[in-house]
Amino acid sequence: MIEKVQHRFTKFIVNFKGKSYEERISCLGLWTLEERRNRQDIVEVFKIIKGISRVSAQKLFTINDNKKGTRGHNLKLIKARCTGDVARYFFSNRVINR
Repeated sequence: MIEKVQHRFTKFIVNFKGKSYEERISCLGLWTLEERRNRQDIVEVFKIIKGISRVSAQKLFTINDNKKGTRGHNLKLIKARCTGDVARYFFSNRVINR
């Protein structure tokens, strides 16, 4: 529903009536709702890992201690195996692929 509001609003701009939604948002410098959600998820993970957020990183994420598989990166996150949709789309599992 939120995406539809942005979709409709960009149609009201005079010079963009004949263009597609993708062309309108690129001309205006806007992001789609999915792009904004992905960016905010990554920002929130950064805040959690660095201790800026109140949420504890140990409760949400498992950090890989094996230095061999991380190419020297000490903050690689391990994705938990899950069978249900609730766990699969939970914040901590959703953001690891990104």
